[in-house]
Amino acid sequence: MKDKVTTRTALGQGEERLRRARTAAHIGTWEWDPARDMSSLSADLHRIFGTDPDDPEYSRKWASRVHPADWENVQQWMEEGYRSGSMEFEYRYHHPETGLRYFFCKGHRVEHESRMSGLLLDKTDHNLAEEALRQSEERFRAIVETTPECVKVVTADGTLLHINSAGLAMLGDEEGGMVVGKSFYDLVAPQDRDKFRQFNERICRGDRGSLEFDIIGVQGVRRHLESHAAPFANPDGTIAQLAVALDITERKSAEEARYRLAAIVESSDDAIVSKDLNGIVTSWNAAAEKMFGYTKQEIIGQPITVIIPPELQQDEQLILETITRGESVDHFETVRLTKNGERIEVSLTISPVRDRAGGIIGAAKIARDITGQKKAEQTLRMTERLAAAGKLAATVAHEINNPLEAVQNLIYLAMHRASRDDVRDYLSAAEEELDRISHLTRQTLSFYRGATEPTPTRLGPLATSLLSTFSSRIRNKEIDLQPQIKQDPEIIAVSNEMRQLLANLIRNSIDAVPPKGRIRIRVSAATEPGGRRRSGVRLTVADSGPGIPKSTQSKLFEPFFTTKKDVGTGLGLWVSKNIVEKHGGSIQVKSSMKPGRSWTVFSVFLPADSRPSMMENGLKQAV
Repeated sequence: MKDKVTTRTALGQGEERLRRARTAAHIGTWEWDPARDMSSLSADLHRIFGTDPDDPEYSRKWASRVHPADWENVQQWMEEGYRSGSMEFEYRYHHPETGLRYFFCKGHRVEHESRMSGLLLDKTDHNLAEEALRQSEERFRAIVETTPECVKVVTADGTLLHINSAGLAMLGDEEGGMVVGKSFYDLVAPQDRDKFRQFNERICRGDRGSLEFDIIGVQGVRRHLESHAAPFANPDGTIAQLAVALDITERKSAEEARYRLAAIVESSDDAIVSKDLNGIVTSWNAAAEKMFGYTKQEIIGQPITVIIPPELQQDEQLILETITRGESVDHFETVRLTKNGERIEVSLTISPVRDRAGGIIGAAKIARDITGQKKAEQTLRMTERLAAAGKLAATVAHEINNPLEAVQNLIYLAMHRASRDDVRDYLSAAEEELDRISHLTRQTLSFYRGATEPTPTRLGPLATSLLSTFSSRIRNKEIDLQPQIKQDPEIIAVSNEMRQLLANLIRNSIDAVPPKGRIRIRVSAATEPGGRRRSGVRLTVADSGPGIPKSTQSKLFEPFFTTKKDVGTGLGLWVSKNIVEKHGGSIQVKSSMKPGRSWTVFSVFLPADSRPSMMENGLKQAV
């Protein structure tokens, strides 16, 4: 008796556990006998359907809640299942409280009977989870395929299991047939292969990490990648490397270029400085410290005007305006101040600094100390001036010798003739010759004692007076001289420098032409060609000399370059060019060496007034 009670109790407990399991699993049971038009549902199934077992209309309510799109299929499946003895299908159902549900129904006919029994499983949570997983997988797949980074899966032995489109593009295999399923190690650059192999094995043991390495694609293109990897479980249980790799080839090249540039900047003998658009210093190299005396700590964050003399403060505004327009300033010569107040002459080259979007955010400046160079140039100019003095002295001595001989002869005649009228005539002629000597002397002195400040000047009278100085040489070579003073506008210039410019050009033409050659000197009003269109004067000195080779023309204005061999100093045209540029003008040369039709022309343009904008002219010419 006791064993029966124990058995009955155990069965009851088992049934209770089974009922609880079915309830927890959302499973209900059913029986259906269409032959006797009978059906019964378990309590769990009524709960799942949301029907009342005491309601005689529960079967009709169940049918009305089946999803309309599934109702005909449910009827067909039930009929076919009854005929075949087995049914298995899924359908959707509208629960009155919990909404749309997904059910799985399965049943079998009871052997030797007309009734069928089965179970129904509420798969809503499972289906929703599957749908969420599917959508998640689709979103992940879309993200992986559209990301610009390489996403790849590599097994522990180096086999490339999967790689996205961006990765295939990096490897040069758009279809993937040449790399997927192959060893990824073969694509890693030889010098990085061992460290990538070790990295991959470590990740496949469960670590996480990052690595930079080079790959060589199937087309031979080399790229530098930055890979971030984590372990990934394959369906077969093995662990692989899941990595996102960024192509940092350009960034790496830019970094290397930046490091090289930084090294060049720090080792440069020129001061290299950067500033923002407000003129605040943002960088300062070692040469700048040496040149100006300020350390980085003292000057960075300070305005650049600290090193600009008070009278040249306007330079900075002009420079910033030029940089803001996206223009550069090349070889602008000016003066700057050191920390101890010393003034030094510098040549500035300034360029805009742009951000990645191309916007101008500041300026980079290279300053070269040209104080020593300027002193050397001054010495060269003095040398040329002394050489010119010697040449002019020889010319003047020759020109003065003739009237002096005439004066001596006239005085001799006056002393040995008794007629008073003859003596008066001789003395008058001697006076004219002495006036000529005085004129030549004044010209010579004015050449060296002329004003050093710009004054109103005309080139016509200067050219005329110089031609009289060279008249003897012109007569001796029987030169056909054609002065053409068409218009002679007044310009603001340093007169003795204009006289030196004219003397250099005229002397060169006299030296160049053969006997009975031709020289044409023209002075006329002119407008500067190009965008500025300033008014001024054009001086042209043309001769019928043998011409100048094109290979030589580009060197004519260099110091110490001469075509006169042992006769010239090689400084005349260099000084002339400096004079012209100092006055904001320009000088050009053209020449032809055609036999019988050779010629050379020097053309000079000088603006009417260069005084108000000496600094601006220098800056804009540099630009």
